[in-house]
Amino acid sequence: MSEIIAAKDLRSGNTFLYKNNLYLVIENSFNKTAMREGIVKCKVKNLRTGSITVEVLTGEKLEKANVSTTKMSYSYNDGQNFVFMDNSTYETVEIPQSRLEWEKHFLVDGTEVAVQKYNDEILGVSLPDQIVAEVTEAEEAVQGNTVQSVQKKAWISTGHEIQVPQFIKKGEKVLINTTTGQYVGRTK
Repeated sequence: MSEIIAAKDLRSGNTFLYKNNLYLVIENSFNKTAMREGIVKCKVKNLRTGSITVEVLTGEKLEKANVSTTKMSYSYNDGQNFVFMDNSTYETVEIPQSRLEWEKHFLVDGTEVAVQKYNDEILGVSLPDQIVAEVTEAEEAVQGNTVQSVQKKAWISTGHEIQVPQFIKKGEKVLINTTTGQYVGRTK
């Protein structure tokens, strides 16, 4: 039997079912006036489509959704799916490329991710905050350019283009923020 939660009790990080959609609460606000029921506005992420919307839930009773996460490692791309392996059970999971449009830029061999599931439905993956990737190509530095924080284009092993400082060269390993896709620093 599923757990029911009142809309006013929702908090960031809660997952729930509403209008046949599975949502994750990003942020919420509750406004109570003296003459009527409180209004709950939730900024939510649809865990099936990835879209972010605002839902107004006044007095709603919602079904809480238990989304589980399993630590897995990225193995390979078979051309249509990304394949992940559970390091303890060696079970593999295939996720269609279309479900990981942003994440695919940061999936390098062995990257540990959290695969999210609702019942038997695979929803997607949560990347680590930062990854280490090798620069496979970089533009030449512009000689004489002494302006601080001048950037140039570089490409990492996944083919994703990033902006890096002038001193970064092909073959170096860099740290990248997976939320913004921006260069964070060099690794040794």
